[in-house]
Amino acid sequence: MENNIEECGHVVVSVLKDSKTGFNFFKIKADNEDLLPISYVIEDTLKLY
Repeated sequence: MENNIEECGHVVVSVLKDSKTGFNFFKIKADNEDLLPISYVIEDTLKLY
């Protein structure tokens, strides 16, 4: 059986902490414009927390 799966890019989620307030925040980076919709879903989900 032939493998039809290929990698199309990366979405990187970095978790950062404000040293003054102690609050965590997220930085999301997609290396391909086709992945932007996925990065938006991740961002919207993380905003809930």
